[in-house]
Amino acid sequence: MNKTILGISFALMAAFMLSSMNVLAKILGQYVGPIEITFYRNLVSIILLITLLFFIKKLSTLKTKRIWAHVIRTTIGTTAMVLIMWSFILMPLTTATSLHFTAPLFVTLLSYPLLREKVGIFRFSMAFIGFLGVLIIAQPENEISTLSLVIGLTAAFMNGLVAICLRWLGSTESTFTTNFYFLFLGLLGTSLFMPFIGDIPEINTLPFIILIGIVGLASLLLKTQGFRLAPAALLSPISYTMMVWAILFDYLVWDTVPSFTLLLGASIIIISNLIIIWREHQVKKREQI
Repeated sequence: MNKTILGISFALMAAFMLSSMNVLAKILGQYVGPIEITFYRNLVSIILLITLLFFIKKLSTLKTKRIWAHVIRTTIGTTAMVLIMWSFILMPLTTATSLHFTAPLFVTLLSYPLLREKVGIFRFSMAFIGFLGVLIIAQPENEISTLSLVIGLTAAFMNGLVAICLRWLGSTESTFTTNFYFLFLGLLGTSLFMPFIGDIPEINTLPFIILIGIVGLASLLLKTQGFRLAPAALLSPISYTMMVWAILFDYLVWDTVPSFTLLLGASIIIISNLIIIWREHQVKKREQI
């Protein structure tokens, strides 16, 4: 099979797995809080990842000389994960997913001050237009509380910082190394709260806890493999298929149908992101000439 087609297939599966994890987080949110969900997700995922690395004889890839960089990335990433889980508990899947799509817009705005990457007025303008989509989503008919809106946008902002951290770490660290320390250190961090907020899981929640760890790790590995096989400019837009899954799961599981203004706002955010991706691709092509 052509590598590009295979890469696209992996990216599509990653988007589905991530959407499935969001569904599981919302279901678990009826029984436990977002910190507990993040703890259980990390616990199951780290066990599976270590097992996988042992069988493929890749445990040596876990060596690192940048442990403090991983601590910074994990602190930001785990905070983002907790907020993401919280947002799915507070809002319908479609609404929360729409707000999380603002993460690349935050990356555009933060690229120059944090990475000194040149960002032109065109991309800044598209980021601004994308945030107008948030104002449309926040219309009264969508019944989004101020807390929900703040949690959703803060989660996206933190996710944007994660993307910047991954660029920073990617110069020296392998994918397995980055994912391992994110899961392991995140597990340690959330475990500090468990004596105060955690309870022994109910039997009926155990299948969801196991599944959220499985699909969470699967989404990470599939996405990574996809980007190894196909160009990033081609795969990045595929993440927006999560909106289709969010709408479908909202309807099938919770009998929720998104409003027109919600879909309009989400469309503006997605289109702005796609134009920014296209523009970045064009700029890189000119730089290579």
